[in-house]
Amino acid sequence: MEQQMPAIKAIALSVGGTPDPLIKSIEHHRPEFVCFLASQGTNHVTIKVRDLLGSRAGDIRFATELVDDENDLLECHRKAEKAIARIQTDGYAKDQVVVDYTGGTKNMSVALALAAIEKGYLFSYVGGSRRSKDGVGVVESGHEQIHTHVNPWDFMAVREKRQAAQFFNSCQFKACRDVLARLAENASTRKSVFRKLALVADAFHNWDLFRHIDARELCRKARLEELAEDHESWIARFAVNCLAMLPVLEKIIFSSAKGKKPSLELALDLYANAERRFAEGKVDDAVLRLYRLVEMLAQLQLLAGHGIDVSDVRPEQLPEALRDEYLAQYRNQRTGLVQLPQTPSFRLLRELGDPLGKAFATDAGRFKDVQKARNDSYLAHGFLSSKEATYEKLRDFVVDLGALKTASAPQFPRME
Repeated sequence: MEQQMPAIKAIALSVGGTPDPLIKSIEHHRPEFVCFLASQGTNHVTIKVRDLLGSRAGDIRFATELVDDENDLLECHRKAEKAIARIQTDGYAKDQVVVDYTGGTKNMSVALALAAIEKGYLFSYVGGSRRSKDGVGVVESGHEQIHTHVNPWDFMAVREKRQAAQFFNSCQFKACRDVLARLAENASTRKSVFRKLALVADAFHNWDLFRHIDARELCRKARLEELAEDHESWIARFAVNCLAMLPVLEKIIFSSAKGKKPSLELALDLYANAERRFAEGKVDDAVLRLYRLVEMLAQLQLLAGHGIDVSDVRPEQLPEALRDEYLAQYRNQRTGLVQLPQTPSFRLLRELGDPLGKAFATDAGRFKDVQKARNDSYLAHGFLSSKEATYEKLRDFVVDLGALKTASAPQFPRME
């Protein structure tokens, strides 16, 4: 159910050669503030409007912005912006303002519309059932009709929609959310749609930060099922693709016990995250994610294949060949727990005869080269920026371990 529109408090009008449409618009909307956009040749019309309104004007405040050259579009636009700024200064809400572009030259009407279109105001035009000059001239006095339109921003905003899509598709989800939030603020009839899209962008922002539970809740609030039925095909298509991602998100949350243990789905998500960082050109971030993934693969295989939790290894789970060494080196002095880092985890896998441990040992030299490059980076221990080749070598190493089918990594939808 549509909410009743608030009372109009301010109106901006372009001024032509006759006062009748101006009076009709003012009497119809009954604002408390009127700002005229007039030329030097039509300023007298604004005075006549006030005279003709007389006592009917009540407490209306009037202001006028004068255009020096009504045939200069840039000059008209500068003065139109000043007229709109007068309204903004008084702090009126977007849905309390009407822009009437009926009068004035075409340049003045276009300028006023351009100055106001991104503000979220309503638009109004005074037409009529009878016109002079056999129906092609001005509306005859007494036959004026008000046509109030929703803000064209709802249907246009092409630049902003394109910008939102570019941000989303380049993984700048927070920036995308902010653009969509502004669209919702400026829109009059599509507010809920843009708010829902902003929630979706925020959901993927959280997913990208591994906040999977928050992402799921934001998707729920976005009501993707409703967006999937939107009349704008790009919105519906995007929502359908997002809906297809929800089972993937659920599997990540469930399989990892809400992010508390390693899982295949979580590992694939981490791989996809690394790929997104690399695509953004954030090589150091991408390398760190793959480095963590290598460790997670060992943790996952030990837990799933052997029931060993690397954060709390029981002595009897260790082969005799490693037991004394591991108990001496990896027992936490504060908690007493045996906790294994990356390389000892793979060594344990190899000793247990696990294929993943054997694959790691076979390629250990290649991994050490990548490990050194990672340790030399700014985000680890050094002062160098990781090169693209470092990431690519580490990615090849991960693939060659054979523990992941990287083609199954989740792919975020695109906003077209």
